[in-house]
Amino acid sequence: MTPTNPPLGLRVAPHLAVVSMGYVMFGYAGVPDFYLNQYDISYASFGLMLSATLLPFALVQWPASRLVAWTTTTRLLFVATLSQACLAVIIDFAPTFPAVLGLRLLWGVAAGLLLSVGATHIARLHTGDAATRQQGVYGGMLTLGGALGFLLTPNLVTATNGIGIHGFGMLLAIPAAGILYFNRKEQSTVPSDTTATESSVLINPVVILASLCYIAAIGSYLTLSAFITSYFADIGIVGPVNVLVLGVATVGRGVGGSAAVSFPITDPNLIVGASVAAVLGFGLLATGPAVPLRAGLPLMVMLAVSLPFGAIYNIAADAAPSKGSALAMVIAVGNLVGLVLPVVTGSIRDVTGGYEGAFLLLVALNLLAFGSALLITARYQ
Repeated sequence: MTPTNPPLGLRVAPHLAVVSMGYVMFGYAGVPDFYLNQYDISYASFGLMLSATLLPFALVQWPASRLVAWTTTTRLLFVATLSQACLAVIIDFAPTFPAVLGLRLLWGVAAGLLLSVGATHIARLHTGDAATRQQGVYGGMLTLGGALGFLLTPNLVTATNGIGIHGFGMLLAIPAAGILYFNRKEQSTVPSDTTATESSVLINPVVILASLCYIAAIGSYLTLSAFITSYFADIGIVGPVNVLVLGVATVGRGVGGSAAVSFPITDPNLIVGASVAAVLGFGLLATGPAVPLRAGLPLMVMLAVSLPFGAIYNIAADAAPSKGSALAMVIAVGNLVGLVLPVVTGSIRDVTGGYEGAFLLLVALNLLAFGSALLITARYQ
């Protein structure tokens, strides 16, 4: 049963934990030249660094859904937070590029568990509009971690020759791990009794449609996050503009999560509007517009694909008796499809010298989200 007033520590813990995860996941993308030169790799290989984390993200969701049905999310979140933080430290000492990929893949197991369990933790502590808002904030904290990475990693490369690009995430994880440890015996996040089976979630039409929406949102977000630094460098823009893009994503996820509370707008309609904006933005980017538009449009499309994050999670969680299983399916499907996009985008950059082809792919994905959201809207009426 959802507590009427859960302890503050339990409410903030998943948000703090996912900041550390976001830093480790995306911080490396703030210094692409370091990895391209350090390991003598191509942009496609650079994209593999993100794909290496997304594969275990998808694969770990089924065991995650089983674990959250067995014990409290507080305990699971503590283990996942500490595990990903410890692994992050090790990645910076990898001697070869295959070792980097292997360690990021292993880190992705712990981080994927953290992401899913954290979302389930929030779903157990909040309901209705409050849940949508909190899921939006949760996604925003992940992008805040990535923005911190973009801000800090260039300085770490200069000061330490790369040590800390991943490992600094350990320091960011300490507050969350401490809160979760001291609350490890709480009973507010115990699994609810349910007779729902895994198969019922897999065939739930709303969960399936929410998963398609998530493919577009997370695929667009991941592609922009991984390559935005090199994109701006290609058009001659220097400085921490990449931090601003992830900052917009942080605000967008938080604002999108609060929209259902502050305005008379449903979760599906929020996804519809955001998808239209994303299609228009990526469509313009694919035409190779003038530099002012090329500089400003990434901010607009990042905002658009960030707004529906909380709405998608809340739709899925409300659609099935087992919130953990529904959220795990959405995260698994989104990341399983999303893992190919960084490699494809990097390959397009290697072959064409630009990202216009990748933007066309993102147009198609957001059109898919638009159609899926319309079908969800029809079911809500």
